[in-house]
Amino acid sequence: MGPNAKKWLLVQSFAVAVVFVTGLMVVLLQDEEQFNAKNCFQRVVTSLSENWFGRNCRGGIDWTLHRVDELTMEQIITYVEWSNSSSCRLSHDFGGNVIFTAGVDGQKAVCLDPAVRPERASGAWPPVTKKKFNECLVYSFGIKNEWSFDEAMEALGCRVYAFDPSMNRTRHDHTSKIHFYDLGLSDRDEQRLDDKDVRKNWTMKSLDSIYRNLLGHGGKIIDYLKIDIERDEWIVLPQILSSGMMDHVRQMGVEIHLLSPTGNNTLDGIRQNIKILKSLEDYGLVRFDSKFNLWSNDLKIIDNAEWWGYDAYELVWYNSKLARTAREI
Repeated sequence: MGPNAKKWLLVQSFAVAVVFVTGLMVVLLQDEEQFNAKNCFQRVVTSLSENWFGRNCRGGIDWTLHRVDELTMEQIITYVEWSNSSSCRLSHDFGGNVIFTAGVDGQKAVCLDPAVRPERASGAWPPVTKKKFNECLVYSFGIKNEWSFDEAMEALGCRVYAFDPSMNRTRHDHTSKIHFYDLGLSDRDEQRLDDKDVRKNWTMKSLDSIYRNLLGHGGKIIDYLKIDIERDEWIVLPQILSSGMMDHVRQMGVEIHLLSPTGNNTLDGIRQNIKILKSLEDYGLVRFDSKFNLWSNDLKIIDNAEWWGYDAYELVWYNSKLARTAREI
């Protein structure tokens, strides 16, 4: 073999080695990405027999280890926009109206996995479980004359109790299975008065007061709790936890508002709100959807500095403590 042939053989051997090493690195990186994708997110399978949260995730934040008091605004947005969509295998949006050139508004995500889905009325078809469950129960706070979600849940087989003190409507039945109350949700029973506008003199009640006293639902499961109450969520959510009412809620969808539309927001104040969300997930709620509100993208002030971005989000969880067992499915 001549010198040129030997050189050519060496070049070919080197090229083969480079291709092999490159291919091996690609495979290893794909495996690592698949491992991270599987373990960086909490996932609860249909039977809820498995529950894990990934650690040391490449390119992500382990929220179980990160101190909320140290989060930057960018990290807060990352946390809020984390959808954890793999935790629910079958999620659908119910309700909503298409707004020309803007998108869809008013829809709420519902997890339909058998372990956590709302119970269908007895005899419903198709049968999604081996057993026939009772009529499902929905509490819907914040209507604003937009009934698409409530009507969609009625079509699913649910009885809906709707609440809104701002509509200037008295108690009535919107349909045979949608019952309206001119009440607002708060952390206590109170009369909220407005000296400038008597139309804003509202009767407010806590969730446990409505559940136990007004409606007499003690012992029942609220299959879906919708909360859209324009920043009052931050006073309501801690009370729902402390009162034990979360033990009776299977799924919950909340529109959260990170920033105040007026005045100067502080990063520490926003962190306090994030602590409330974290307390829900520490309790056992599993997030499965996050969407920003299209109409919340505007200029805000944080610690005297301008900040532009979305500050309202639709977050949805299911309660892992109320998941049906494999025997019940």
